[in-house]
Amino acid sequence: MNTVSAGEPLTVRHFVTELTGGTGVASLRLHSELVRQGIDSRLQHRFGSSNVTHVTTDPRHGRWLWRLWQRQVIAWRWRQQNSGRGIFIHSRWIYPSRLRDFGSVPDVVNLHLVFRWLDLPSFLSSIPEGLPVVWSLHDLHPATGGCIHPHDCHNFTTHCHNCPNLERPRNHDRSWHEFNLKDLLYRRLNLHIVGNSQWTTAQARRSALMRHANSFHTISPGVDTKEFTCLEKACARQALGVASKTFVVGFSCMDVSDPNKNAALLLESVQELARQSEITLLVCGGGKLPDFDRKFDVVELGIAQSPRLQSIFYSACDVFAVPSRIESFGLTALEAMACGTPVAAFRTGGLAELVVHEKTGLLADASNGAPGLTETLSWISRHPVERQNMGRAARHRVEQEFAATSMAQRYAELYRSLVVSA
Repeated sequence: MNTVSAGEPLTVRHFVTELTGGTGVASLRLHSELVRQGIDSRLQHRFGSSNVTHVTTDPRHGRWLWRLWQRQVIAWRWRQQNSGRGIFIHSRWIYPSRLRDFGSVPDVVNLHLVFRWLDLPSFLSSIPEGLPVVWSLHDLHPATGGCIHPHDCHNFTTHCHNCPNLERPRNHDRSWHEFNLKDLLYRRLNLHIVGNSQWTTAQARRSALMRHANSFHTISPGVDTKEFTCLEKACARQALGVASKTFVVGFSCMDVSDPNKNAALLLESVQELARQSEITLLVCGGGKLPDFDRKFDVVELGIAQSPRLQSIFYSACDVFAVPSRIESFGLTALEAMACGTPVAAFRTGGLAELVVHEKTGLLADASNGAPGLTETLSWISRHPVERQNMGRAARHRVEQEFAATSMAQRYAELYRSLVVSA
C-alpha cells in the first residue's frame, strides 16, 4: 500500500459512472475543489465530458461492441424489474474492472455511483488489503441488495430477499444473491462510509451490509457560491422569455420523466394554483413531462450545463419546487438556494435538513400529496415580502454551510486521517 511522505501530495482516485445528474455533478465539484486545495485528485468515469484537469473517461465505453452488449444486458435486466416500483441494480457488469486498470495505486480510493460501469466483484477484489476506501453515498444502493432507495421495505436491515423492485420476488431472489455477494466483498475492505446527509448516513447505519464499515461520516455536497449567484430577477426572466408579472415555479432534474421526481404531482399542484393567479412553470432538464391539460404557461429550457445558465434559471423563479418522493440530499434545491430562491418541497430524506422550514422555504408532509404542495406554493405566491426574506436567508445559509470549499476541506481531512491510521 502507498504511504504519504512528508511534502508529498495526498493521492485520491475518484470513480463515478457519469458526469451528468446530481451524483456526477457533486463528484466533479468535489474533485475540482480538491485539486484547487493541492490534493492530487484524479476522477475516472465511464462517460461524460469535462474540461476540468485530471478527469479521464474509460475508453471501453467508446467501443461499439461494448455499447451493443451493454444495451442488450440493460434491456434484459429491465424486463426482470417491477418498473412501477423503481430500478434494481446488479453488482456485476459486462467487463471486469481492476484498480490497476486506471493507473498507479492511490493513497485513497473514493467511490461514488459506480453501477453499470465497475464490476464490483473484480474491482473490489483488486483493491490492496488495508487501502482506505471511502464510499460517498448519493443513494443507498451500496447498502442494499439492489435498490437505490428501499422506501417502505426494511429487508436491507437484516438480509435482502423478496424484493418489491423485482418482477418476481421470492425468498432467494436476485436481491438475496446480490446481498450475499456484497457481504462477501465488503468483508476484506478498509471501508469508510460518507453520507451526503444525516438521513443518508442514518439509513446506511441500519443496513446489515454496513457492519463491515470501519467508520461513518456525513459530508454534504457544496456549490461554488461565486458561480451560483443571485441575478436580477427581471433580467433573468427577460433572458428566458418569461413574463415579468407572472408567478414562476421552477422545477429541475436530469430526467423530468423519472417517476421519483414526481413531475405529475407537481403539474397537478400547479394546475390547481393556476385557478388563483397567473402561473408559469419553468422547467430545466431532459426527458418529457407527463401529459397534462395545459391551462398555464410552461417554458421548457432543456438541459442547462453551465452554472451561469443555471443561475439565470434559478434567479428567474419565485420559488423552486422539489416534489420528489425521496431525495438523499437535494442538489438542485441547494443550487436554487444559492441563487436566492426559496424552496418548496416535501419533508423527505435529506431535504428536511437542507431546507429550513419557514426560513429558507416551506416543507409539506409527503402524505398530503398534491394538495399539500399546492398549499405551500400558494402561501409563497401570496406573501412576496416573506418570499424575498426566505430567498436572502437561503443564500446566507448556503454561504455559511454549503460552500464547495468547506466540503472539500472536510473530505481532505478525512482522507489524511485514514492514511495516517492505515
